[in-house]
Amino acid sequence: MKNFHMNRILNLNTVEAYFLRDGFLSPPKYCMILIDYKRPSTIDDFPHLKDIEGIPQDDFGNDNFIKAIIISAEEVDEETYEELYIVPSGFLEDKEECRWNFIIETEPDFSIKNNLNDIFPLLQRILRKHNCFLDIEKISEEKFNHLSQE
Repeated sequence: MKNFHMNRILNLNTVEAYFLRDGFLSPPKYCMILIDYKRPSTIDDFPHLKDIEGIPQDDFGNDNFIKAIIISAEEVDEETYEELYIVPSGFLEDKEECRWNFIIETEPDFSIKNNLNDIFPLLQRILRKHNCFLDIEKISEEKFNHLSQE
């Protein structure tokens, strides 16, 4: 199993983002985004489960829904997928009344836009794609000296 060095780059009430690196000073290989929607989950959050017998369509939700997104510059194989899945599961799997899902977004630009100045427009686009409409590009630079950017 692969160990990633994690660097938190964003810490808000509903969104956290981390660079995942192979080594201490190596460039980021992936970026993980956790979006807390602060609403019950629905079957629409898990389209791959729709129309499966035995899965209730109406009474599906838990108290909360969180989406874990990994940004990768290239497609990943099954082994890498499983290694990446372990990262958000360490944050989320013990939350009793919370459902979460995991996806990988392939963004070829990530390989050249993996520093803080370049990543925020990419993060902003990914957040909007997943119905999270925070304007993270307007966070003042001074707030990045704190643990939270709120």
